[in-house]
Amino acid sequence: MAPRTFTVATSVQDPLTAERLVELLQDAKLDAFSRAGGAASSAAFASASPAFWDILVPSEGLEQAQSLINAELSEIERDGEANAKAAEEEAMSGENPVAD
Repeated sequence: MAPRTFTVATSVQDPLTAERLVELLQDAKLDAFSRAGGAASSAAFASASPAFWDILVPSEGLEQAQSLINAELSEIERDGEANAKAAEEEAMSGENPVAD
């Protein structure tokens, strides 16, 4: 069996999004996995670089993966905006008062 080449399809900032994207790609029959990066420093007093997760797919499936990923990230963004708006409306309605 010839070795396969994997390519980074995208990078995300949190592990839950990475897990969601990998599951989506695997459901589409693509061999996908995530790889954590960042959040470390080689110098004792240097700040750590931000954490990120690369989503890797076989090179031959990159185009399909990017299409699926873009659609899913758009949906995640829409859901986040809708949830933020709902939380703001709830806070303004006085239904859930905040104690002082």
